[in-house]
Amino acid sequence: MSERLRQQLSARLAKPRRVFVTPGGDEFAAWCRDMPGTAVELIVSARALHELVAEPGLPLADLDAVQAYAQQQFAHYFGAAAQRFAVAPWQLGEAVGASALHGLDLAALRAQAEAAGVRVAAVRPAWAAWLASLPAATRAGSGRAVWHEGSVAVVIQLDRGRVTALQSRRVNTLADLGTDAPLAVGTPADALAPQPGPATPQPDFLPRSGRSPLAWPLAATGALVLATAAWSAVESHRALDVAQAARDRVAALRPAAAPKPAARRAEPADNRSALEARALLAMPWEPLLTRVETAGADAKTIAWLGLDASAGRGELRLEGLTPDKLLALQLAEQLGTTPGWRQVVLSRFSAAETGLTGQRFEINARVATGGGS
Repeated sequence: MSERLRQQLSARLAKPRRVFVTPGGDEFAAWCRDMPGTAVELIVSARALHELVAEPGLPLADLDAVQAYAQQQFAHYFGAAAQRFAVAPWQLGEAVGASALHGLDLAALRAQAEAAGVRVAAVRPAWAAWLASLPAATRAGSGRAVWHEGSVAVVIQLDRGRVTALQSRRVNTLADLGTDAPLAVGTPADALAPQPGPATPQPDFLPRSGRSPLAWPLAATGALVLATAAWSAVESHRALDVAQAARDRVAALRPAAAPKPAARRAEPADNRSALEARALLAMPWEPLLTRVETAGADAKTIAWLGLDASAGRGELRLEGLTPDKLLALQLAEQLGTTPGWRQVVLSRFSAAETGLTGQRFEINARVATGGGS
């Protein structure tokens, strides 16, 4: 397996690390050179963003509608330059808004990452990542939360945990924002680890695809299975060739002997590995993964952690995180109604490890290994 392919597979399965980027993104280029084969969540400085919150009551049904509206508004205020802005819409209850990326070239950032074998998992405004990191009790309150970067402040108005307004302002000091003490003040030096609590806006500058949010985690695990299977098959064939050549050399040195009755040769363990590898490669991965994506499409809070498969036994194991056991049960029930899926069971449910949010679960199933599922 080439080093390039190893880095790509490693990046697909790596837990994203957070990198704070400022206008120009020079720090990211250096980070990519030092961290090939990893994954990253870019946290974007407020100095590289424009912010917009829509008036209440506008008929904006989904993120596509919010994005179209935001692009019109940014074009109105910033003219032709707005055509180059990447826009990240967000929607949280009745509050909708969008961030525009004007101080960074998103395409260039992604090209840098791809050249270094780095997977860009998300590109998010710093204020949104910081808001999600606040203690639940703070986020559930009412008042102002302020993200502050030198001459720029993003003021987020909360009403019992609901975002009701958001504004980016030029300031000399925090005193320019008024005398009322904010609920919290964040700066780039603060830790940005998400904490459980009320939902917060989740704008992301990466393009939204038509596939489910489950697609990449499942595709990554599927790619690992396929790549591992292919590598195992190559190694098994190579081992068999070497072993056969050695047997031929030994046989040539032995004195001639009377032929013995033919006996069925025991199947070598390497050959069994090769057969399993071929079976894994032959499994209908696309319909299998697509069905899991479809069944879990409504459960947007499920985060997939892994997939294991045994083609010889027709067994599949899915592992993920969910904030609600009911979601995992419903997902298992939906998969159980799929043609080609049998004995679908929610086999384990436990508290997540330190650093992970939610409840860990496993779903075991038997699936058809040939044709469609």
